Amino acid sequence: MNNKKNVKNLNGVVFILFTIIFLIGCDTFLVSPLIPTLSKDFNVTVSQSGLLVIAYSLPYAICGFAFGPLSDKVGRKVMLKWGILAFTIFTVLCGFAWDFWSLFTFRVLSGIAAATSPQVWAMIGDLVPFEKRGRVIGIVTAALSISQILGVPLGAFVAGAAGWRFSFYALGILGVVVTLLIMFALPVTKNTTSPVSKPASSNLVHSLKLVLTNKRALSGLLVTFFMMFASFGMYSFLGAWLSNSFNMSVSAIGSIIVVVGFGNLVGNLSGGFLGDAFGKGQVVITGLTILAIALLVLPYTSSNLILAMVCIFVWLMSAGASLASLNSIISELVPSLRGTVMSLNSSFMYIGTTIGVMVGGAAINKFGYVGLGFVTGISAFIAMLLICSVIKSKPEESGLNVSTKVTV
Repeated sequence: MNNKKNVKNLNGVVFILFTIIFLIGCDTFLVSPLIPTLSKDFNVTVSQSGLLVIAYSLPYAICGFAFGPLSDKVGRKVMLKWGILAFTIFTVLCGFAWDFWSLFTFRVLSGIAAATSPQVWAMIGDLVPFEKRGRVIGIVTAALSISQILGVPLGAFVAGAAGWRFSFYALGILGVVVTLLIMFALPVTKNTTSPVSKPASSNLVHSLKLVLTNKRALSGLLVTFFMMFASFGMYSFLGAWLSNSFNMSVSAIGSIIVVVGFGNLVGNLSGGFLGDAFGKGQVVITGLTILAIALLVLPYTSSNLILAMVCIFVWLMSAGASLASLNSIISELVPSLRGTVMSLNSSFMYIGTTIGVMVGGAAINKFGYVGLGFVTGISAFIAMLLICSVIKSKPEESGLNVSTKVTV
């Protein structure tokens, strides 16, 4: 079966994959603005309410190690169908939570189910030729930006108008629609590359070992780790920095973050097209270099709001452009274990985000926001050096040279 030739409506498939990422993105960003309300309703501290974020993200990161190899064995559609169905059920149950720990439990289960979503990227790799893959990944990645720009404010509005429980109910309704689309409109795809060996497709540990001992693949995953460390290490404290530097209210900070968030959307969309036109490796190298500079400079713009907004916009745009082309590169590092690679990529993303926030907080406590800029800027620079090594190194399985310029 040749997936690339047999899919009749690729645009329709891309739309379904877009809705999956939009759904997961809305849920990922939903809890943060609800934390003050949840803290009050369940009579817990704000820091305890913050555990709801970890309750979702940590299982997501861990389960990616198992779901990737399973996807390579049973198929992408099967994983997405049952995963998004389970995600929808547990999300609705969040709205029925009777105390803090029941909500915590349902968030854990939602995170486990959501860990099937990286198969979206594996399916794109199965369906779309590498020379055109950047633009498709860019479009689907934009769903994350749109979920942050539109989905989160809408969720917060619903919570304000009808109560926080209805935010989860509304997300559940969207989940039902997405599940039906997967069941009845998403095609079945097969791994069209030659399997590296029989154990690789049937043994979870062996599949993970094959990817993690592949130096090129591991370097690619580390690019994701350091990039997320850098971008989210700074993003997590952006609101506090804006408040500290410009004495802004919470609503003003939210408005500015939504506006500059369009930079990420622009980067997602343009990065994929630029990668296909001028070379994905070149786009990632350029994007990460700009990202490193923007993060280093940002703390020094604390006396000029316009300059700060420009710097934030450039930071988010370069990160978005880098991510679109980077995912295209990573999807082709070990084609026969694409599901495993892309799940690990998401796990590295969440691990990098978590550690970036921890290290960033420590840097602020000791050196202030200038220290945060230095730590995150250096992390982006390390990511840039790693992607250079990925491009220059000899593929261990694929004959693809990702640095080759392709004009489409």
